[in-house]
Amino acid sequence: MEQLKVDYKFNLEDFKKMEDIEHAYFENDNIAPADECLKWYEKNDLTCVGVRNDKNEIIASVSILPLKKNTFMDIYENKMNEADVLAEQIEEYQDNKTYYIYLSSISIDEKYRNNYMVITTLLRGCINLFDLLISRNIKIEKVMADASTIHGEKICNKLLKMNYITKTSHKSNIYCEDGETFIEAINKFKRKIMKE
Repeated sequence: MEQLKVDYKFNLEDFKKMEDIEHAYFENDNIAPADECLKWYEKNDLTCVGVRNDKNEIIASVSILPLKKNTFMDIYENKMNEADVLAEQIEEYQDNKTYYIYLSSISIDEKYRNNYMVITTLLRGCINLFDLLISRNIKIEKVMADASTIHGEKICNKLLKMNYITKTSHKSNIYCEDGETFIEAINKFKRKIMKE
C-alpha cells in the first residue's frame, strides 16, 4: 500500500501542481493562480493542507483561508470568487482572535479521486490544523465552502453539516455554517476515524 503524508510546507512548484489538479474540477476563471496562492501562504503559512504520495508529489490539497469579513461576505453573496482573492484579504492568525474561514479548492488528483485513504488523510490534515487553531484559543465565527462536484457537496452537507446557501455564477454551490457547529462536526468525524 502506498505511503501517504500530510504536509503543511509548500513552494511554488507545489502550488503549480495544486493548480493543475484544480483544472479537473473548476472553471479556469475560478482557479487562483499558483503565484497568488504562494502569496497567501507567505502571508499566513496555515492556509493550505496537502497530501503527498510516496514519490513526494502533491496528490490532494485544500486551502483553508482566514478571510477579512467583507471578502468572506462577497464570496458568500456571490459577488466574487476564489480566483479574485488577494493576499491582502487573507488574515494572519493571532491567538485569542475570531476569524471567518473559507475552505476552497478541495482537490484530489484524478488517479486518487476515489481513494478513501487519500480523502481521509486530507481530512485528518485539516482536523490537525483546526486542532492547532483551537489550542491557540482561535475562534471561528463562520466556515464557508464552495463545492463543484457531488463529492464536494457530500463532504459539505453530510460530513461537515454545512447548509446550502446558493449556486454561484461559476456553477458551484456555496455552503456555510457557524464555527461552533462546524467544530462539532469535525470532532464527530475525528472520533469516527480514530476508531479505524
